[in-house]
Amino acid sequence: MRRRLVILLLLAVVVVGVRGVWGVYKKEQESRTLRADAEMQLADMKIREADLRRDMTALKSERGIEEVLREEYELAKEGEGVIVIVDSAEPAPKEPEATRMQRIGNWFGW
Repeated sequence: MRRRLVILLLLAVVVVGVRGVWGVYKKEQESRTLRADAEMQLADMKIREADLRRDMTALKSERGIEEVLREEYELAKEGEGVIVIVDSAEPAPKEPEATRMQRIGNWFGW
C-alpha cells in the first residue's frame, strides 16, 4: 500500500512538473512571436524616421517648401498653369478579332 502511495505521489509530482514546463514552453513561443513582431515594427519605424528626416531636410530649403506646396495643394507660380490629367473611366473598345476565314481571305488578298 505504501509503495502505491509513493508511486502516486511521484506521478502527481511528474504531472505538475510537466504542466509547468509546458506553460513555460508556451510563454516562450508567445514571446518569440511578439519579439519578431516588435523587430518588424522597429524596422518600419526606422524607415519612417529616415523618410521624415529627409523630408525635414528638404523643408529647410526654399525649393523643398515649394515642392511640397506644389504637390500637396496643386499650386503654381504666377504665370504658370496647372495641368490635371484625368484617365477615362471606360477602357478603350477592342476591335473584334478576325475569324479564321477572314484571315485566310486576307492572306490570299480576297
